[in-house]
Formats: sequence, C-alpha cells, structure tokens
Amino acid sequence: MTMKKNKKGIFFTMAAIALALVLLLSLQTQNTREFQDQADVVSVRILAMNSFVKDVEQDLSKGLGIAGFRAIASINEIIALNGTYIASLDTGFSELLLQGTIEGQQPSLMQYSTFTDWADKIETQANKLGINVNFTIISVQLNQTNPWEVEIRAIINITLNDTKGTSSWKRQRTIMAPVKIIGFEDPLYLVGTSGKVTNTVIPSPIIQFVINGDVTNLLEHANASYYRASASAPNYLQRMQGLFANSSNGIESLVNVGELDDQGVSIKDRSIVDYIYFGTKTTVNYRINNTPSWFKIDQGHLLFYEVENITI
Repeated sequence: MTMKKNKKGIFFTMAAIALALVLLLSLQTQNTREFQDQADVVSVRILAMNSFVKDVEQDLSKGLGIAGFRAIASINEIIALNGTYIASLDTGFSELLLQGTIEGQQPSLMQYSTFTDWADKIETQANKLGINVNFTIISVQLNQTNPWEVEIRAIINITLNDTKGTSSWKRQRTIMAPVKIIGFEDPLYLVGTSGKVTNTVIPSPIIQFVINGDVTNLLEHANASYYRASASAPNYLQRMQGLFANSSNGIESLVNVGELDDQGVSIKDRSIVDYIYFGTKTTVNYRINNTPSWFKIDQGHLLFYEVENITI
C-alpha cells in the first residue's frame, strides 16, 4: 500500500515537472520569438536608414548642381548690372550659394533656390518619414576642372537619427557637382562692352580654319565668336574675376569687332583674341588676307589659327 502511494507521488511529481518544463519552454519560445521580431524590426529600420542616407547624398549633389548653376548665372547678372568683375569669387559664390546674396544684392534667380533651401527641404521630407536630419555646411569650393566645366565641392556634416531610437548616423561627406559653362555669358564681353554686346560660351564646330588659303571657316568662327580650348588663355572662373593669366583649362574666342562697332562700342586697334582685345597686353599684330580691316591676329596666335602664311 505504501509502495503504491509512493509510485503515485512520483508520478504526480514527474507530471508537475514535465508541465513546468513545457510552460518554461513555451515562455522561452515566446520570448525568443518576440525578441526575434523586435530584432527584425530594428534590422529593417537600419537598412531603411542606410538606404535613406545614400539617397540624401544623391539629393544633396543634385541640389548643389542646381543651386550652383543658378549662382553662376546670378554672378553674371551682377557683373552686367555693375559693369565690373567680381572682386572675390570664392567668398561671393559661397555667400550666393548658401544665402542667396552677393555684394549686398539679392539676384532673383536665387530666391528660394539656395543650397541651404534645398537642404531644408530634405530635412522636412525626412521628418515625415520619422527621421531627424541635420546638415552643417563646413565649406564650399568652386574649381575649374576642364575648359568646359566647373566643379562645386561642399564639405558637409550629416547627422541622422531615427525618431524611434533604433539607429543614428553621424558622418562628414564631400559632395561634388559638375556644372557645364556652355551657354553662360562671357564676363569679358559684359565688362569690355559695358553690357552692349554679350557673347555666349559655345564650343566652335570648326576644326580646320584655313584650307589652301581659304579663310571661310576662320571668318565663320570669328563672326560667331565661337570658343576654343586654349592653354594660353584664362579659364571661365578667371574671366569672372577679370584675370587674364593663362590656364591649362583656358578658353578663348575671336571678337567680332564689326558687331561691336554696330552696337556703338568704341573700337580698339588690337588683336581680336578676346583676352588680348579686352586686356592690356602689348602684342605684335598682323592683318590677315581676305578678311575685314579690323581682323588682326597677334604673332603668338598665328599658328593657332593657321594664318601664319597668309598675313599682310
């Protein structure tokens, strides 16, 4: 009788232990599942944030390019309005890009179109997604990278954090945006003619200027004041500052003096290479056969324009 009771006691004890183990395993499985679910949510959020960071950098580059394009056009507007070159391009461009003003003036092109405005829009959109974004612009640079293109480079501190506290980023990035100068007005003409004659930067379609003494192509190039890449000429950024030194990324055109005369601009007896014509450099100049009387090329450019054998 005692043995039967002991057996029953052992049975109930084992059953209780088994039940406890089942409950324990059940709770552990549930906790593990909840932890895994939470981990999955965090993982997805982190991946989403990482993707957002990449999109932000692309958007900043796009915004930098758009704002930079408008800033360059605005500088030309100021040059034409004042009749003078930009005294400090680096400072002026940075102010214009970030604040929309330059030399106490606010060009209409920059209204609500600064790089700062663009960054603010990204911050607003990020907030709608539950992401806090903060941009701190450390510096802005404008460089001539080739004869037909400038590059805007901005160093920016980017801070992002998820409003749910799952993740955060803090990093410094260099954002770059190329801007083509093709289609912009040449500051040398704006200042040199007091705004009476403007000239747009368009690369010349002419490859060969003189063919067996025929100057038809050369005249077409000069009449349209097309541009050529030239290492002896100033680049576009130098032109905005009235600097006439040579650059490896320089460009030059031939001044259509006949057009200047038609617009009432005083004519100079100088080489029609633009940075020489509008500058002060003294050169030895030559008349060219079968061209107008004002068509003179300096000695240093005779070979460049293929006229070394048809001078007068």
